[in-house]
Amino acid sequence: MEATDSAGHSAQDTAESARTAAAGATQPAGAGDQFDFMVVSNRLPVDRCSAEEPGCEDGWRRSPGGLVTALAPMMTKTDGAWVGWHGAPDETVQPFSHGGIDLIPVQLSTDDIELFYEGFSNATLWPLYHDVIAPPEFHRTWWDSYRNVNRRFADAVIRHAAEGATVWVQDYQLQLVPKMLREARPDLKIGFFNHIPFPPPEIFAQLPWRRAIIDGLLGADLVGFQRSSDAGNFMRSARRFLGASVKQQQVHVKGADGQTTHIARAQAFPISIDVKQISELAKKSASH
Repeated sequence: MEATDSAGHSAQDTAESARTAAAGATQPAGAGDQFDFMVVSNRLPVDRCSAEEPGCEDGWRRSPGGLVTALAPMMTKTDGAWVGWHGAPDETVQPFSHGGIDLIPVQLSTDDIELFYEGFSNATLWPLYHDVIAPPEFHRTWWDSYRNVNRRFADAVIRHAAEGATVWVQDYQLQLVPKMLREARPDLKIGFFNHIPFPPPEIFAQLPWRRAIIDGLLGADLVGFQRSSDAGNFMRSARRFLGASVKQQQVHVKGADGQTTHIARAQAFPISIDVKQISELAKKSASH
């Protein structure tokens, strides 16, 4: 499975056009390594495993799931680095490589998991973004943890991103990271992709920290969504809650002096399957 935009271009094609000279890391990722292309998500694309399990390599194996399946082939092609939590709380893991991808772990505590992940991400944002399928909960301590953890992810990118690098931030757990990156590293090219729906302003208005979320996302040069309606909802919220100037698919982001600092584009990029790969797998299965 790989990401494709509405014109049928794959995530691999997009990455190749954006990165004409990716960093070719052949050794395990080190604390001082820098990269021209980086993906940032809540989880790294690997899970712990035991030696007897199929696909286990040095205690790790590639994680299942749509995001990893979509992005892993692109990452191995570009020799980029992936920033994320390695899956165990209260544990420090140094940068390492697995399956041709350099991995940069972000450490999370047990409290972080409870407040940032289970709390704000999954008990506040998830139901809110899914048209309030369950009543979202709003707690200041959850929000404070969300901000602190987003800062930790941003700091990891800031340390490891090469000059002018492209950084692709993934999903609703990290919506503050784009602005944090822009403020610290204006040389970066920043993308964000939201893998779940984005609610209409009438629902998004329930969130006490709605302005900060929109402001965080607008730190990106490109904000991607699964559906055109989600991109439209985001642009309507930017106009309503921040007073942003929106023209077509472009949001003109203004600084404290009222001058436009940059333009963020919001657009739908539906994720699809890799038809060629699935067809080849089907033919192999039929031949056995």
